Amino acid sequence: MDSLGSEFWTALIIDATLVAGGRIMKNISQCIFLILSLPILFMTAAAGWRVDVFQMEDAGGRLIFQSPVSLGHTFTTRYIHSVELTPVEDEYKIAKGLLWTWEERVRSTNAGLPFDKPKYGRFMDNGEWMIFQGGRMSWKEYYYRVGNKNIGRNQITLEPFGRRNFFELFEGERLIIRILKMPLISAKFYRTEILERAPMGVPPMEGGSR
Repeated sequence: MDSLGSEFWTALIIDATLVAGGRIMKNISQCIFLILSLPILFMTAAAGWRVDVFQMEDAGGRLIFQSPVSLGHTFTTRYIHSVELTPVEDEYKIAKGLLWTWEERVRSTNAGLPFDKPKYGRFMDNGEWMIFQGGRMSWKEYYYRVGNKNIGRNQITLEPFGRRNFFELFEGERLIIRILKMPLISAKFYRTEILERAPMGVPPMEGGSR
């Protein structure tokens, strides 16, 4: 009886050990499968996940600049008003696949410049700028005319790459600025060679004072 009891418990222990070992091997196999699957899952998600892409082309359709952007990304233009000879800055925000007018900053309110707050916005004066914020205007694309060293002296700030003198790089050209939706895997960054070589972070053009 003692011998039979001993054999029974030994067999039970062996069975339990085999079951536990089998479970451990199964868990290890599942972990290995999951680890090996992660790159595939990431690539699949990246192929389907669509993001906003900021794009700039010339009138001939040649790509000048492209970058995937996050919600609220800022794009700023600056020029010297041809009549008032004062700087004007237009700041845009990117959201929901559109380029939204965020605010316009001026130092004069004559000759076609804004003089009253937008219907859905507000007016502020910080001493340096008169600021017209809001308005709910948005576009998927718009045309941007670049002047020259005498008229406009246009500058553009492409975050996070700083301000550049577009009136020297693309004098007299009409640029197309648009927001596209692309799969993340296709949303590649691009800068044309002329932008690569151009100085960035140049000082703002000043045409006059308030």
